Amino acid sequence: MNVLFAIVRKELKDALRDRRTLMTALFSSLLGAPLILLVFSTVLSQVESQEDKRIVLAVGMQHSPQLENFILRQGYQIKPAPIDYEAKSRSKEIDQPVLIIPDDFEEKITHGDKVSLEVAYDTSNRNAEFGVRPLRRLLDAYVQETMVMNLTMRGISTELLQLVDIKERYLQKAEERKTSVTEMLPMMVLMAIVVGGMYAAIDTTAGERERGSLEPLMMNPVNGWQLAVGKWSAVALVSMGVVVLTIGSFFPSQWLIKNDTLRAEFQFGFKDAIWFLIVLLPLAASVAAMQIAVALDCKSYKEAQVRNQIVSMFIPFVSLIPIMFPGREPSWFQWIPVLAQNQMMNQVLKGETLNTVAVAIALVVCVVMTGGSLAYIAQKMRKVVMN
Repeated sequence: MNVLFAIVRKELKDALRDRRTLMTALFSSLLGAPLILLVFSTVLSQVESQEDKRIVLAVGMQHSPQLENFILRQGYQIKPAPIDYEAKSRSKEIDQPVLIIPDDFEEKITHGDKVSLEVAYDTSNRNAEFGVRPLRRLLDAYVQETMVMNLTMRGISTELLQLVDIKERYLQKAEERKTSVTEMLPMMVLMAIVVGGMYAAIDTTAGERERGSLEPLMMNPVNGWQLAVGKWSAVALVSMGVVVLTIGSFFPSQWLIKNDTLRAEFQFGFKDAIWFLIVLLPLAASVAAMQIAVALDCKSYKEAQVRNQIVSMFIPFVSLIPIMFPGREPSWFQWIPVLAQNQMMNQVLKGETLNTVAVAIALVVCVVMTGGSLAYIAQKMRKVVMN
């Protein structure tokens, strides 16, 4: 046992001494969640600011006094668009779509002829694109009012055109809405697990081979299992530390949210953090064992890094599997590592209670993955130096 603790202490000291490992772990854990939530809140604020701006940029508004009167009555301001609005939209000098009114608009409306309005914007100008939806709603309201007035003047009841009133009723719980704007958080946490422990796993295997410190370690009276468990324990502690730091960063991240809507919807509490830890810590330990196993056969740090990066691509690939099964998710999802944890984290964010059986299955899968990886590492540890 003393030998095992000595190996763990030595590997932890090497991992924390390696600046690349330490900076990667800290960056992925402490900055990931704040950046994601900051981006979400910024985008939502941009969308809401366009809806609250209540300014219409128009070309040819003088051709339609009725439309101008309607827009002003809705509390909007009308400003003439610059002559070179197309170029300025592309260069993002203007951040709103431009309403273009044809010369014969008023004449066609008066005679009951069909006429078209154009809303011009550059698709690369995100702020202008965000302003299209409120402008469309405003124009739809104008069309509705014009139709009602024309039918009323002809003595036709407008109720004949709308005998059925359609209303939407949301079945989603209020606390579930926060998942719609934070659905990337589980994936970000999973990627932090992989990146956080990857460099420690590479350094303790291929890194030691390059430095020539692996052979002296093999000369000590230790067996393969002691070496495997010792190295895995150190890497697993680093990986699990990244999990704790990442989840802990959710709490101060909520203070950085600028958007009031997102701040109200994303309420990450202590109970949520506990469930995240229960779900993620076993996965972090099993991923650490797999990363060591992948890097063990590599003869250089660079080769081990490439192989582990290929393995890390497994996470975004697995996250796409639910797209192939719209509707009710199959029960076998809970047997797939990463996919099961992603599902359970989303359930926690929705405010749902986790299924004890699903948590137990995920734990068993992680234990099997860890045991298999450690058996492989113990078998190869004595042979790898001789290759």
